[in-house]
Amino acid sequence: MDKNQIKRFLDPHHLFSKTLSRFFSKDRFIRKHGRWGHRVFFSWKKAFTRLLPLGGASAGNVVTLYKDGDSAFFSIQDAIRGAQKNIWLETYIFEPDALGTRIRNALIDAALRGVQVIVLYDYLGSPGMTKSFWEPLLAAGGRALAFNPIWPWRRKGPFLFRDHRKILIVDNLFGFCGGHNMSADYAGPKLGNDKFRDTMIRLEGPSVKDLGKIFWASLRETTGDKHRFTYDGPVYNPGVFAQVLGSNARRNLYAIQKSMKVTLKRSMRYCYFTTPYFMPYDGLRKAMLEAATRGVDVRILTAGLSDIPLMRMASQCVYGQFLRSGIRVYEMFDKVLHAKTVTIDGVYGSVGSYNLDNWSARRNLEVNVSVFDAKVAGDLENQFQEDLALCREVTMEELNNRPWWTRIMQWLAYQLMRL
Repeated sequence: MDKNQIKRFLDPHHLFSKTLSRFFSKDRFIRKHGRWGHRVFFSWKKAFTRLLPLGGASAGNVVTLYKDGDSAFFSIQDAIRGAQKNIWLETYIFEPDALGTRIRNALIDAALRGVQVIVLYDYLGSPGMTKSFWEPLLAAGGRALAFNPIWPWRRKGPFLFRDHRKILIVDNLFGFCGGHNMSADYAGPKLGNDKFRDTMIRLEGPSVKDLGKIFWASLRETTGDKHRFTYDGPVYNPGVFAQVLGSNARRNLYAIQKSMKVTLKRSMRYCYFTTPYFMPYDGLRKAMLEAATRGVDVRILTAGLSDIPLMRMASQCVYGQFLRSGIRVYEMFDKVLHAKTVTIDGVYGSVGSYNLDNWSARRNLEVNVSVFDAKVAGDLENQFQEDLALCREVTMEELNNRPWWTRIMQWLAYQLMRL
């Protein structure tokens, strides 16, 4: 494509008609949903029109899902090693362990090749980080910046204002987003400890530009740096419609929250959430309960083994309301769940850093990538079903038989995690 063709392809009106004509076919919905096909078709056509104004939307993308840590980090490593222009990395946790050192060394090699390297990590999320760890990268010409240090004279916002995004941009051609932090705990048995069950998405196409805008918005919170760029890479035709959405409560940016309300409202048959921390804020809770009341099969897969046990206790305090409304809740025990995904009606899928809790909704910088694509939605649905094999379903009988002291501890945990 030449530049004029790319510009036209990315025009919102062209994007709207292109995606509708390719994806929103009545026959396609009828084949999948049978007698529900017409209703699902019209409901998601409306959802699409509500989501588009939230921004970050593009067609012509290639999307790859990684459901285990080793495949995700091998792909990340290959992208960094092949970088020629720029590498922008944003993460909540960057551990100076074997995996973190492996990634840092690849970044050093890239910087020595003349590649622009910028690393942004959260100060509070990376307590093991030291200046000496970054000295070789700085000497090679790279940058490593801590987001919102806790010391008053260096702080850029409230103490609990944290950068929870996980983003990697390479040469403005490849973008990665998901739940994986830069730590051996998030890698598989070949590269790390295989502790967490997580999901990451890789983007190729114009959506990388939108992911890059989210990265630079985070960087601007720390340094004030501004950056504008245009996408001049390939546009894939046919490709996938993707929408990159951010959240920053301090800037009154709630695109992720709004998208969740829209998609829940327009869901018709089923909605499967995977989240390690389940304590939804009032608006999301109401949207879930209303969907279940309409007969939508709403299921929540959350952590039984949690890296934040206090959050699990707080979550258990709210299970009852959801179970009574017909929502099914499952806890994973064989691994520590860390994935944040949604799949709805075989139409819509989402992967990112956003948890279903007050911290993501009110405090953290977050990012999600949403996709209108039957294959991606189906892959996420299949992964959800596979994960259920590692889970135990929570029942009302179990909740009703809790000792009184357990209920009190869970209530106290709930009050604390709401702060």
